[in-house]
Amino acid sequence: MTTFSWLTPPAPAAIALVRVPAWAALLDRPLPAPDQARFARLIAPDKTVVDELVAERITADELHLMCHGGPGMRAAVEACLRAHGLTAAPVQLEARWAALAAAPAPAAVRWLLAHPDSPPPFDPAFLRRTPLVLITGPANAGKSTLLNAWCGQQRALVSALPGTTRDLLAAETMVQGWRLRLLDSAGLRPTADPLELAGQALVAAARDRADLIVSLRPPGDDQPDASSDLVVLGKADLRAPGPGLRWTAQDAEPGLATLGAAVLQRLGLPAMPAR
Repeated sequence: MTTFSWLTPPAPAAIALVRVPAWAALLDRPLPAPDQARFARLIAPDKTVVDELVAERITADELHLMCHGGPGMRAAVEACLRAHGLTAAPVQLEARWAALAAAPAPAAVRWLLAHPDSPPPFDPAFLRRTPLVLITGPANAGKSTLLNAWCGQQRALVSALPGTTRDLLAAETMVQGWRLRLLDSAGLRPTADPLELAGQALVAAARDRADLIVSLRPPGDDQPDASSDLVVLGKADLRAPGPGLRWTAQDAEPGLATLGAAVLQRLGLPAMPAR
């Protein structure tokens, strides 16, 4: 074996893993025995110390070096290995590293680390991509206000004038460690306005690709269409007390927490907050 191969993605990380031949000249102390690991220093041919790392003897002929994973250190390690006469083999990401590298949110990473050999009890695609949540409902239901509050910034224009939103507007939010992609959409109402009709056509197309459809209903109109997954009673400050999932901009934070928990439940995603 005269090659080395990175086993972890090139993105900056605390630790990087590289497979190398079990050559004594690479380390400043004797090689570990097979199936054993030890602290050591990676040294250049001139005995200059390149990095402090953990060396694990995988077989009689192979080592795994767990070095620091910053871009500069990876470059220095690679230069050192080339100076020893090794050549780079194609990157060979182990399945677990490939899955972690593809994870779109901290919660996905935490779930993979906690369940390395188990299939997820939710759609496994959510370990590779961000769920898409479409916010729909009648004109002036407060969809854009909800989107802005949920993503924490003024992403969509808000107006008392019906039909302000004509296009699909996207934003992202984080709920219990999971990243969600939100889509604000044109209000649904009878209209002859070509721009509004085009916006409503986009809503229909977005329904087909959304993972969850949230129907926001204004006071006096609490009946969603049959294709909605989750009904939210908007402008709760203008409503009489009663059952149902409620939200108002005047009490945004607790309402968003409740809404986020309901969305995760419908998607089947477990809460995985940072510890």
